Amino acid sequence: MSVGTWTSRTLVLFGVVACNLAACPAWAVQPEQSYLGLAFGASEFSQMSELTAAWPDTSLDTVEESDLAWKLYTGHQFSNWLAVETGWVDFGAARASALHAGGDSVSMKIATSGFEFSALATASIGDSWQVFARGGALAWRSSQKINVGDSLAAEDFSGPDKSGFAAALGLGVHWDLGERNSLRVEWQKYLDVAGGDPETWLLSLARRY
Repeated sequence: MSVGTWTSRTLVLFGVVACNLAACPAWAVQPEQSYLGLAFGASEFSQMSELTAAWPDTSLDTVEESDLAWKLYTGHQFSNWLAVETGWVDFGAARASALHAGGDSVSMKIATSGFEFSALATASIGDSWQVFARGGALAWRSSQKINVGDSLAAEDFSGPDKSGFAAALGLGVHWDLGERNSLRVEWQKYLDVAGGDPETWLLSLARRY
């Protein structure tokens, strides 16, 4: 299933849930509240085309730099304008395949995930809407494999770094659906992760506790 199709179905599902929850009265975000959320969406890497450009004696077949992404996060709203979050984010994988001059097919896969910590500067728009900007860091690790034909030729090969720390930033919109539930749409960008700068577009549901 393509990322676009999956994302469209996810938006429909979240829309149905949101319409049911929207029957609850609006509830402005209050300070000193904690919350837990789950997000799904799409990721996009930029490094795969650069890595495959150096492959010798190959004819590039396909490059897939987008995949499904998800994040599980928790946070605390300290004031009307400041929140802090931690979470685990899975970017999915970037893939490429090519045909070697000798006739063998060659494929590469880089899967990345990590633990994120960030601060959010929030601003309210009315009683139930907020916009926010995010800044923080990601401790990430990647799994890297090259296959020739049906055989594994290299695992954790000498390519991009296998782990590290990256700066994280983002923008988003938050909508309160009731006393405890909220919906969020956000974009995030991470700098220097596994040789690239991945981006994510996520839609999430969160519950305050």
